[in-house]
Amino acid sequence: MIPRIAVVQRVFPSGRGRSAILASSILAGLLGGSLPILLSGSNPWEVYLEVADSMVGSVRSFHETLRATTPLILTGLAAAVAFRMRLYTIGAEGQLYIGAIAASGAALALGEGNSAVYVVPLTLLAGAAGGAVWALVIAVPRAYFGTDEVVGTLMLNFIALGIMNWLIFGSVSYWRDRQNLGFPGGKVIPESGRLHQFWGRADIGIFIAVAVAVALWLHLRWSARGFEWRVIGDSDRAAVYAGINVRRQVIVGLTLSGAFAGAAGATQITSVTYALEPRAIEAGGLGFTGIVVAAVAGLNPRIIVPAAFVIAGITTSGPSLNQIGVSPAAIIALEGILLLCVAGGQFFHHFTLRSAPAAAAPDSKLPR
Repeated sequence: MIPRIAVVQRVFPSGRGRSAILASSILAGLLGGSLPILLSGSNPWEVYLEVADSMVGSVRSFHETLRATTPLILTGLAAAVAFRMRLYTIGAEGQLYIGAIAASGAALALGEGNSAVYVVPLTLLAGAAGGAVWALVIAVPRAYFGTDEVVGTLMLNFIALGIMNWLIFGSVSYWRDRQNLGFPGGKVIPESGRLHQFWGRADIGIFIAVAVAVALWLHLRWSARGFEWRVIGDSDRAAVYAGINVRRQVIVGLTLSGAFAGAAGATQITSVTYALEPRAIEAGGLGFTGIVVAAVAGLNPRIIVPAAFVIAGITTSGPSLNQIGVSPAAIIALEGILLLCVAGGQFFHHFTLRSAPAAAAPDSKLPR
């Protein structure tokens, strides 16, 4: 008799079970992430304590973590919206670049002589609009011709990066600081185009990002369109059979995802760089890190907020970890292992393993 294990789909996955699986996956990721830390010659316990201290150990570190959390919430939401519909876009990075370009241009054009009450919202909306338009480039062919959104968005990331670099390093554009005769840099936006700092270096961007996350959660849970998106995520054929316009919802979903990523680029301009600085914006890798945030949160907008805070703390603790001998590569490996464990945990949310009736060994005797 040969023992067999069957993979059985869960008909009604429980929310409590999902929380338990997510917590177990994160714990497994932290334990697995201890390996590259050990290989780098450091004590994992000391490293995790250092990360916690860098996150909330002082008022200044807490401020920096909050500032880093804001764009990660938005890029995490961008990934969650698309992934819930089984649209595996990785274009948040490029959409963030275009959003930063649009936001900085709007701040420069509107900032002089106008109140921040008008300039800041318009700047953020310009960034969101830029990201949404860039997402439309792949959303329309994906909806009508079934093109691969993974390949398309990856190519658009490089194009967006090339545009941003060209505006500062390859041309004398409106975005470039023409008064700077040294290394090329972006033109600094006026004070009226910057997010208000309410506590030290912490600004109101965190409240905006949290409000967007709550609004998206309510939309997905209680609105008719949120229900349609869940149906599309479960089965395209079932959605068509139910009379849902799948093409339109695919376009709307990808466009909204791009808007969130573009808004993240706008917060970088209005909160961190205060200018279109390609190297600083690119170095963050916020679009790709947002995928990690969304995966850790199980694509739940409510959990994306604390997940973004934790990932932001790991990111901002880099300089402190370097001082105790932890290399940046080890931190990247930790994030990757955490992502793999959480992604693997999602399998057990939708499926379970059960013992199947054992198969009888084949009879070696031939029939007469």
